[in-house]
Amino acid sequence: MKGETRNGLAASTLWHHPNKRSCFGRLTRLEICLLITTVILFLSLISVILSWLILLNGYRTFIDGPPIYPVEFENSSTAVDRTAKHHGEVVCTSKECTLLAAFLAENLNPKADPCEDFYEFACGNYGLNRVLPANKPARNTIMDVQARLGKQIKSVLEQPLRDDEPIYDRLPKGYFHKCLDEEELERTGLQAIKEVVDWVGGWPAVVGDNWQQWNYTWEEQLARVLNKTGVNAVILEMSVTHDPANSSRSVIEMDQPKWGVGSRHPYLNGEDDPLIKNYTHLMKMTAIHLGADPSRVEKEIKETVDLELKLVNFSADEIVRRDPERGNNRYQLWQLKQAFPLINFEKYVQTAFKELVNVSPNHTVIVREIDYFAGIQHILSSTPKRVIANYIAWRLVQGFSPLLPPTVREIFYEFKANQTGMFNSPPPDRYEDCVTLACMVMDMPTGKLFVEHFFEKERSMKKLNELTAYLKNEFIKQLKVLDWMDETTRERAIQKANMIDYKSGFPEYLFNDTWMMQNWGIPLIPSEYLLHLTIRIKLYRHVDDLRRLNTPLDRSMWIQNPAQVDAYYAPNLNEMVFPAGIMQFPFLTLGAPSYITFGMVGAVIGHELNYNKLILSGQYDSLGNLNDWWDAETAEKFHEKTRCFVRQYGSIHIEEAGIDLNGQLSLGENIADNGGLKNAFHAYKTWKVNTSVAEPALPGFQNFTSEQMFFLAYANNWCALIRPKYYVQLALTDVHSPSKYRAIVPLKNRLEFAEAYNCPTGSQMNPEKKCQVW
Repeated sequence: MKGETRNGLAASTLWHHPNKRSCFGRLTRLEICLLITTVILFLSLISVILSWLILLNGYRTFIDGPPIYPVEFENSSTAVDRTAKHHGEVVCTSKECTLLAAFLAENLNPKADPCEDFYEFACGNYGLNRVLPANKPARNTIMDVQARLGKQIKSVLEQPLRDDEPIYDRLPKGYFHKCLDEEELERTGLQAIKEVVDWVGGWPAVVGDNWQQWNYTWEEQLARVLNKTGVNAVILEMSVTHDPANSSRSVIEMDQPKWGVGSRHPYLNGEDDPLIKNYTHLMKMTAIHLGADPSRVEKEIKETVDLELKLVNFSADEIVRRDPERGNNRYQLWQLKQAFPLINFEKYVQTAFKELVNVSPNHTVIVREIDYFAGIQHILSSTPKRVIANYIAWRLVQGFSPLLPPTVREIFYEFKANQTGMFNSPPPDRYEDCVTLACMVMDMPTGKLFVEHFFEKERSMKKLNELTAYLKNEFIKQLKVLDWMDETTRERAIQKANMIDYKSGFPEYLFNDTWMMQNWGIPLIPSEYLLHLTIRIKLYRHVDDLRRLNTPLDRSMWIQNPAQVDAYYAPNLNEMVFPAGIMQFPFLTLGAPSYITFGMVGAVIGHELNYNKLILSGQYDSLGNLNDWWDAETAEKFHEKTRCFVRQYGSIHIEEAGIDLNGQLSLGENIADNGGLKNAFHAYKTWKVNTSVAEPALPGFQNFTSEQMFFLAYANNWCALIRPKYYVQLALTDVHSPSKYRAIVPLKNRLEFAEAYNCPTGSQMNPEKKCQVW
């Protein structure tokens, strides 16, 4: 009999169930698979989140906020490359990346061990693919870029003058055309220089017995030469500069001059030094070309050289002169008579500023070198005027030597060649001298033309501002963690860093027609000698400089041509300048991966930032005033750390020249190089954290990591060819270390470099003893 039914179903069926049933018992097999997949996906999501938070520093989003500069890679021209394991299997194929890859590859020596000699690894083939011209003592990456910039400027200046272009554009073009006219220069060059020498009383060694002695003092004669020719830095150098005590106003500064040979070191060996002998021969042959009697000129030239040797003996070398406190000797004009009774400074100043500025006896004068002026006053008071006149006339002619006729210029090229080991070298192409002259004499008009024709203003400025922001932030971050700086000094240092005035690219007034007309509206005179045109422009600028004495400081002014492959920090203004000239390939290549940009131009910015941080133990404050704001204990700890660099660089022996580096002479630049590299690398690492886009590899460098490429790019800043004899000159006189050591020594001091290239401790590029200040 069937059991009872309920709703048509057997009761036993409705109520029957096992005693223990699994929770999945009611799920189908498909549902169980979906559930398991969901759990796996959930766990995977948790893993990704944890990786982002911990391994990729994603937690910083909640601390620092969203990325400061969320940028995408500028080039859309990329391709998949499975070998680019370190770059998301993406390689950049744009023109810019291809050019950069070729630049790095042609310098690279892949057979060298990067842990033993990274310079050889990064730059070993630089000399195989480039030629050191017979008329150049050295060649390096910066010079290569400057040479290309010179050709760019040439291409603009050689264009025909147009009637519809502004006077300030016609001026450099007309000057360049006149400079290139060697036939005209050969015909009229000697006449032009003779007229200029006659303006200042003549060259006794040339005119012989016809020379008439001036009836006033040598101080007044020197001021007259300055007013008539714009030539400064002969016997003394006068300038209108910022008051060390208050950078918003100007003062008169007196300093020792530049010397005819360049460096003071050869003079210290006396007249028998080979360089001094070359110099004496140059002076003699120049006088003969200008008409001196060969049979009588020998004695007068010897007396002239002897005078310069005596003057140099009282001068100071660059190591001593680096201390601004030592050179901040303040006098009122009337007090100089008491300090230096045999030098009539008041007569010199009053003559130089005559009809331009009313200089009172109470005007402040800064005397940079007390011992120099104390010593030379006795020399000059006992030296005949004829000897002094010979020296002044010679330095005048030497200063204008690029404007002499080709046949006379040859002896100057020969002199330079002998100084740097380039015997029998040919003269440079005339356009090179003419571009250099145009850039020096007319810095802003030539700079304007370069910016107008070759500078990508918007993109370049945007990129540089981004770089500067990262480097400045990293700079301040490093200040906050220095273990040897006291808190008060640290706060002042950070304040100074925040007040740095960054000038990038070019001054805006270059494209202000009113400003350019007021400052550079100098008309061309067709029949004017090239030398006379040069002097007319120099005097225009000289008068403008002197008139700044009683005017407030204009902090918008630039003191460097924008068409310059360089960068600098001015401590007395607390300003940093990055001209347009350095913001081009390979240093700032738009669209290049940031590991290249930070490694090249970023290291340059970092160098200048660290030079600011260094400036002589904090002697300049945030306004650029000479004001020692460092705590004494902090300053001592700083100097103790710097001694490591003096020993490290001083232990380097330059095999090519058989000479050791002077670690004290190059100390400031060495510390800035090392700090700049660290600054740039950590700024790049911060940039990587703040970007959402992986950087592609450069073609041919797929196996390199971003960090390895950064250091490779940095070293390529300093690839160079240098003549052995020129090494000696650099080691004795240059405040920078030779290029090779600017590349490798900072890398040796960075553990990050050793980690990037897996260099074992104790290898050449990863020594146990490292130097670091910042």
